[in-house]
Amino acid sequence: AKEADPGIETGLAAGDFSPLMCWLRREVHDLGARYSTNELLERATGRPLDSLAFKKHLNTRYLEDPS
Repeated sequence: AKEADPGIETGLAAGDFSPLMCWLRREVHDLGARYSTNELLERATGRPLDSLAFKKHLNTRYLEDPS
């Protein structure tokens, strides 16, 4: 989502969830009944689900030094 719309990250930092919600409606919610979970994830992210993205998220959130 952040790659598709750089305004999402700025919005989140300001407490504005509307850019993210617009992207989710367009790329996920509106298509949810049409595609399987795996197809939907691949359409939204450009790649199949794997654990590397989750590991990267955990490392960034909990292990990287914020200073």
